[in-house]
Amino acid sequence: MTNKVEMGSPNVFTDLGFPPQEAEALRIRADLMLTLRNLIRSRNWDINQATQNLEESPETIQALLQGKIAQFPIDQLIIMLTRAGMTVHIEVLPNVA
Repeated sequence: MTNKVEMGSPNVFTDLGFPPQEAEALRIRADLMLTLRNLIRSRNWDINQATQNLEESPETIQALLQGKIAQFPIDQLIIMLTRAGMTVHIEVLPNVA
């Protein structure tokens, strides 16, 4: 038996069959969530410290750490990052055909 490996696209959500616009929004949300999760870990914050520093409920922090992407709109994630002292830059580029 031979295993075949195919190279995916840069966006896993596209590979999962989401429409392009939704896949891009999900990719952005996932990237922001991962950045927040890594920030919490790098600062060695427990749930209570993350709650205080990000001004969110313990339930919200727990959902973030569990990767519950549906609970987090992009604007909420950006606000949380700025509360943590981060600067968020957005870059918009034309599609390459």
